[in-house]
Amino acid sequence: MVKRTSIKSEIEKLNENETTAVVNYISQLLLSRSHKQSDSQPNDDLIVSLSERRENRRARQVFEWEKIRRQNVQRNA
Repeated sequence: MVKRTSIKSEIEKLNENETTAVVNYISQLLLSRSHKQSDSQPNDDLIVSLSERRENRRARQVFEWEKIRRQNVQRNA
């Protein structure tokens, strides 16, 4: 994984046109990603209602915490 500081320093070296091109490219990637995600998600009422249940929201939160914890352990190793 590339360190964010090196990416930040590389972005700061870009001129205005290059920066605009990078921002446009990232915007296109995010837009295509959101279209893919919205297409793949079913509109089943049961799935939507279950995903909003309190225990499922907590499970997602714990999963995110655990993912961040693992990333921090790998960085410190």
